[in-house]
Amino acid sequence: MKNKLWTFGTWLWLLSLAVLVAIYGAWLIYPLEVDWLKLTLQVTITKANLLKNFNVLMTYLTNPLSHTLAMPDFPSSASGLKHFGDVKHLFHLAQAVFILLAYPSWHFLKNSRAEKSLFLHQRAFTLAAILPIVIAVVGLLIGFDQFFTLFHEMLFPGDSSWLFNPATDPIIWVLPEEYFMHCFIIFFVTYEALMLSLLVIARKQLAERLVHHGKEKG
Repeated sequence: MKNKLWTFGTWLWLLSLAVLVAIYGAWLIYPLEVDWLKLTLQVTITKANLLKNFNVLMTYLTNPLSHTLAMPDFPSSASGLKHFGDVKHLFHLAQAVFILLAYPSWHFLKNSRAEKSLFLHQRAFTLAAILPIVIAVVGLLIGFDQFFTLFHEMLFPGDSSWLFNPATDPIIWVLPEEYFMHCFIIFFVTYEALMLSLLVIARKQLAERLVHHGKEKG
């Protein structure tokens, strides 16, 4: 039972790490997205001002000390502010999980590598790696639009505030689904890289253990 808790806690920490990489990675690539997706054609402000507004939004979402969202060029409705508040709470949850589980997870991974016992958790990490792949395949089959809708319905059950009205929340014009698709890709690649790295180490440990066991028998 204790081993399962260590494994679950470490997986949760790695999940939060992948989420944070996606959040801050999406923030870093947004200036490129503005050009790639031609977002300045959707609004009447310059790229520089658009980036200022986006930085205000992301600072609000990621900074626990920021309590008010007021983008200078994009008004927000009460519904829009509610949704951004909900997203802010989820971002802070990911940050809290990452911080709280950082030391125990690092300790677990360090000891597992030193003791060459990570292979004992190989099945759990294999399942953890496969699940997002299955979800990604489903997303490809149903289309990103439908997947995006289902994702929000699962994350915010019974709440339609994420369905922005461009007339009252014009920020949605510069946050197209293609941008969020890129965010999902950043998360997926980061998460799978972390899981596969653990699996490579685990399988290497198992192979070394089998070789050592074989030599002892011989």
